Amino acid sequence: MKFAKPLIAIAALIGLAVLPMSASAAPPKTLWVAPPPIVAPVSNAVVPAAIATSCATATYHTIQSAINAAAVGATINICAGTYVEQLIITQSVSLVAVGAVSVQLPADPANSETACDNATGNGPYEPDQDGVVICGSATVNVTGIAVDAAWAPSTCSDSLYGILVAGGATLNFNHSSVTAAGAVPLNGCQGGVAIQVGMAWTTPVEVGHATLLDDSISGYQKNGITVDGTGSSAAIDDTTVTGIGATAQIAQNGIQISNGALGTIYGSTVTGNECDDTTGNCGPSVLDNTTATGVLLYGPAAGSSVTASAISDNDTGVYNAEDTARAPSSPTVSINFDTLAGDRYEGIDLDQGWASITGDSINGGEAGIAVLQYDGQTYAANGTATLDTIRNESIAAVDVASDQSAVGDYRGVLSVELSDLRGNAARVLNNSLNYTVFQLLNL
Repeated sequence: MKFAKPLIAIAALIGLAVLPMSASAAPPKTLWVAPPPIVAPVSNAVVPAAIATSCATATYHTIQSAINAAAVGATINICAGTYVEQLIITQSVSLVAVGAVSVQLPADPANSETACDNATGNGPYEPDQDGVVICGSATVNVTGIAVDAAWAPSTCSDSLYGILVAGGATLNFNHSSVTAAGAVPLNGCQGGVAIQVGMAWTTPVEVGHATLLDDSISGYQKNGITVDGTGSSAAIDDTTVTGIGATAQIAQNGIQISNGALGTIYGSTVTGNECDDTTGNCGPSVLDNTTATGVLLYGPAAGSSVTASAISDNDTGVYNAEDTARAPSSPTVSINFDTLAGDRYEGIDLDQGWASITGDSINGGEAGIAVLQYDGQTYAANGTATLDTIRNESIAAVDVASDQSAVGDYRGVLSVELSDLRGNAARVLNNSLNYTVFQLLNL
């Protein structure tokens, strides 16, 4: 069997032997993708993927074509450039940037039609549109790639995702970024999530898993990162999540862990989530208004945590509201050794549940720790605050805000021990008739 002369010439130029390939040969384990050449080559010959070894000899000119051709577990090297395409990934692969690589949403995005996007129960949220969707039993590694999922300003949909991870898939997203997700500029619609891991509203739950390391998330419309649904999980380390700042358009959330998902956040930075939409009920009242949050723990799984992170310039730094069948009898969520600075209303809000707050530095805003007590809760907000420093709060270091309802105000206790509460308008402000703030050896 002989190859055509143009292919032999190309192989000779790159110093590789030309070997026969049978039609049944296994797909190569390493593939190369490069932007299409501006000027078409003199020869129409294509270097087989098996002998492509660099950007100069890249076989593929779209990332999706390489994904489609890849063996399970293959590595796809993506050469510097902007790739205007939506990606569908249903098998394990590694996408590795060689230089500056951006995956950009087309001007007219297509609806996403994977089994995850069309899962039972997703109907009210369809059609999904994803910049990248990872669906099914696959582990996908992404290194050094920027995802630019910017929709047109007029787009209004609840189901716009920069990256969707579902169907049991796992995403390892390292040294990468999402620079836009949703309408650009913002238009106030409640869609646009940079990275969505799992979906609780489907039947059964669409489970997703993710590890994020040294990433940058920005340009999202609603949420930066959402980890959602029982069985879903994410470890978010050394990652920066940046909201748009004060806006009258929407109440953003930097990171949301919700509906039974497990999330651990470590060494990360979350900033710039502030809502000025007074017509949409945004405002400072911890009981009556909506706020944007840096980290929203909304029905998280036990063991979820925020540790050694910098959370600043949000409406609320961290909000915890648990949703277990029974009131927890010990701390199930931890907020430890974080720096919360300049969150304009509260550093930490404790809704129902039990949180451990240890070694945190909270500075500025109205209240360092706010405890919520209102009709509609199913059990109390309990907590322990130990070795914390709370300074420069305009209302109180600890503010217990109760609607004084005989129906829904459950007895609870916040224990504040060995903490520095100096330099605040008040140490404790408590308008509840049945909530106790216990203090021991505080400065």
